[in-house]
Amino acid sequence: MKKFPKIIISFILFFSLGSTVLILAQENQETDAVESKSPNVDITITGEADEQLLDQLTTNLKAESEEEIDAEESIRGSNQYIDMDQFRKRYLDIPYTESDNDRQQLDIVFPPFGNPPYKVIVALHGGGWSSGDRKSASLRNIQMAAQQGYVVVNVGYRLSDQAKWPAQLYDVKAAIRYIRANAKQYRFDTRNIVVWGNSAGGHLASMLAATNGMEEMEDLSMGNPKASSEVQGVVSWYGISDITTLPDASINIANRLMGFNVREKTDEAKVASPIYHVTKDFPPIYMIHGTNDRIVPFEQSVDFAKKINQVTEKKQASLKLHINATHGDNDIRNVTNVDETMNFIDKIMYPERKNPYRTRKYNEIKTSSEKAS
Repeated sequence: MKKFPKIIISFILFFSLGSTVLILAQENQETDAVESKSPNVDITITGEADEQLLDQLTTNLKAESEEEIDAEESIRGSNQYIDMDQFRKRYLDIPYTESDNDRQQLDIVFPPFGNPPYKVIVALHGGGWSSGDRKSASLRNIQMAAQQGYVVVNVGYRLSDQAKWPAQLYDVKAAIRYIRANAKQYRFDTRNIVVWGNSAGGHLASMLAATNGMEEMEDLSMGNPKASSEVQGVVSWYGISDITTLPDASINIANRLMGFNVREKTDEAKVASPIYHVTKDFPPIYMIHGTNDRIVPFEQSVDFAKKINQVTEKKQASLKLHINATHGDNDIRNVTNVDETMNFIDKIMYPERKNPYRTRKYNEIKTSSEKAS
């Protein structure tokens, strides 16, 4: 085993093209490297680690805790909502189809400074496709992007008790088409759209990217059929990439989404799993996942990143792992991760120059027990 010189870095798992180099470092400690075959993926590991972490990550990735997890409670979250009054300019409850279903609406949050046309980030909430809301406090981290000069569009979609798959994908694609079709009205720059989702929202964000340009995966009758639903970048925090391999603790939320037992009809369920739709044109994606996530195992994001970079033959996917973080853990939803995510988004939105509105200063997003309208 090769020894590296003493260095001071964060915990990093680096996959180089053609070989895998696992670098585990703590301040003033030597590091070990284990080489193997792997696609080109950068994985940053952050959090407290012990001496056995190397072995845990290389030989025991599939280990699961015996502790029982209530997936329904974990994905439901709190009853807090984003206080929309804190945003100087916003448009709320905008239908993106001709339906009167309030789930098929979006909210637009404008930046407090900057000049149009505004670059757009689309936010998709989590909740296991069965709960959650576009105004949910779980999206407060994404609202911080407005403080860096971006418009944030919070998109709602029908839940699994209202409609089964692929209604949710049809909804978010219809919302993207609406945004582009009305770009002039809102003074948007929609040449590049980045979609950012947490948990089930990360799944939908990944599905949007994986099905770019596939008309058979959208319902153009929902409106604006001439507008594109393609996205140019994806952020997925603890998102689902394969509903067929969810653990026992969370498989029922996938069953409700599909309307059948996904373990009995695996081939049909793969249609709703982005890992099976990756093409060479998959756009850049940045993922964050906790290694103690027993609702959506972190191996899903590892496998997804490998698949994307293998198929695209370039480093389109990057992944940050948080040691011992659980699903939706506050250790993940922090300002540091928001700022690092903004670095990724800036590269897509401003490929030839720096974001002129980037302050790297983030004010707390206020929440309320009452839902704004």
